Amino acid sequence: MPEGRSIPGGIRSGGGLVDTGSVRDGDAVCWDAIVVGAGPAGCAAAYDLSIAGRSVLLLDKADFPRPKACAGGLTRKSLSALRYSVTPVVRERPSAITVEKNAAESAVIRSLMPICAMTVRDELDDFCLRQTVEAGVQFERIDPIETIDEMNREVHLRTRARYFRAQFLVGADGVHSQVRRLTGEARWFRRGFALEANVRTPDAASAAMVFDLGTVSGGYGWVFPKGDHLNIGLYTIDSSEKLNRERLATYIATRCGAVNTEQFVGQYLGFGAEQAETSSARIFLVGDAGGFADPLTGEGIYGAIMSGQAAAKAIEGDLRGKKAAASAFMQATARLRADLRLSSAGARWFYAHPDTGYRVLTAPMLRSLVLRAYASGSGVAALAQAVKNIVEILPL
Repeated sequence: MPEGRSIPGGIRSGGGLVDTGSVRDGDAVCWDAIVVGAGPAGCAAAYDLSIAGRSVLLLDKADFPRPKACAGGLTRKSLSALRYSVTPVVRERPSAITVEKNAAESAVIRSLMPICAMTVRDELDDFCLRQTVEAGVQFERIDPIETIDEMNREVHLRTRARYFRAQFLVGADGVHSQVRRLTGEARWFRRGFALEANVRTPDAASAAMVFDLGTVSGGYGWVFPKGDHLNIGLYTIDSSEKLNRERLATYIATRCGAVNTEQFVGQYLGFGAEQAETSSARIFLVGDAGGFADPLTGEGIYGAIMSGQAAAKAIEGDLRGKKAAASAFMQATARLRADLRLSSAGARWFYAHPDTGYRVLTAPMLRSLVLRAYASGSGVAALAQAVKNIVEILPL
């Protein structure tokens, strides 16, 4: 698709607001920040910078809306972190989780408040992009980036036919980040994998939100109700666990029988931010690109939002002469990275002992802690450590 095509619904890529430059003219405007990737992380960074009065160019290789593999559950902590309400794209608000073991044993954990808001990811991302553009961000659809050069005071990007300049660059372009690949080897980066499909079934509206432990080595199966359909998937942090369409189809058939299944989509998740000790002076990796997904829960949206906002805060502070953006970004993400460090250790233990993990999570004295940790973010990492400690004292 040629660059500058209209996005469905009226948001125009390019917009005709400014000349972003080309390889031929070599004299592109210098933006305060360029953000590569228009998912939750990129939109979070671009939105905050724009409302602070900064000139921001948001780049993505895809049209919006575009398919995106993601269970689409927004926890309360994610909803609180967003700068705007996403109610228009919320499908369901479940107030209970069914925890299962191999789709056999089960326990229901209930809450007085909704645990999360269920969305369809392509709808969510399109909505967030619209909010970001309305906040003043310029959006461009581009071809793959070929080179990135970090200068003393600028960063230069080139695609096959375009040339861009900015004082700062935010890489929010996912697990297969071109920004990460072109700006240095990240030895700390790790990946998980999720495979999902949508299932049309008459009782989708009344279906439970399910986490199924033990079904997958190093992970879990899930069922998320979306009103007119179910989103069912498998997630793992175990690189030796092979997930494919046939495996998921068998899992769905076991749970639901003969149903109409569509849109099988796989997606890697980015881990390892907790091991990153430094940041570039002018280039920041956020979201999956920066390894900010949670390996214990598989949740990526919260880390995406928080790391994107942290990058924006660091850049804004630097532009105001307060503190170098690199050190400010590491400081702003310190708590998040510390939580991910605990979560990573907890995930390795938890998924190595799914039977014990199931009994711990469904123990009456721990159910409220499980809900609070998952929904509000008041200790997912702490929960991981607590589970390991409690195993030593409970007669499980």
